[in-house]
Amino acid sequence: MIYTYDILLNWTKDNKLLDFYEWTLEDDLEHIKKIPIIKISDVMLKDILTSKVKIDKSFLFKIKCKTESYFHNEIDVIDYAFIVTTRKKAIALELDNEGNIMYKSNLLLDEEEEVLEIGEDLVVMDIPYKIITKTNKVSYLTRKEQEEKKFLEKEIKKIKLNKEESKLNYLYKEFFSNELDNFNDKLNIIIKEISKDYNSFHHKLYNLLKLSTIKKK
Repeated sequence: MIYTYDILLNWTKDNKLLDFYEWTLEDDLEHIKKIPIIKISDVMLKDILTSKVKIDKSFLFKIKCKTESYFHNEIDVIDYAFIVTTRKKAIALELDNEGNIMYKSNLLLDEEEEVLEIGEDLVVMDIPYKIITKTNKVSYLTRKEQEEKKFLEKEIKKIKLNKEESKLNYLYKEFFSNELDNFNDKLNIIIKEISKDYNSFHHKLYNLLKLSTIKKK
């Protein structure tokens, strides 16, 4: 088994992997002492990144208790964790005892480069797995962009629930020139814009709504 040593991981539960420049001290950071590296096919990596994947239990014994992390100056053993790599990308995975991927993590830039170099000399391992659910979509939004979209969705729901007509009118006039009188019509137009891929509209609307919440305080 080939390992990499002394790296930092940032475990996330969802399909959105955080790039190293988005990491914060409040994240689920873990200092890894050693972790196995396994080279996989490009197809398998794509499935891991875009779908909910379950790795066959027959593979688990190969990595069981082979990852160690530092925990309060002691060594903690992680049951099922390893790094998968291709020629272009490397990510860390932590599995449960059924083979479900519980957590994923990108690597720091220099540490990923080191893993990719190691991977050049490895043979692709044929790991049996199955796709549980396929999403077909990878989010390329930054953490800040995701937070802004969630904030907008939450605030628009409040406007709808509380029938904040004056607030809605203000927001609508900032972005749209066509005149509408109906509250729901204006609301639906803004909701439709929010549902689109992130663009300058989201950021401008976020700033307006943030400004209004600050004023209230």
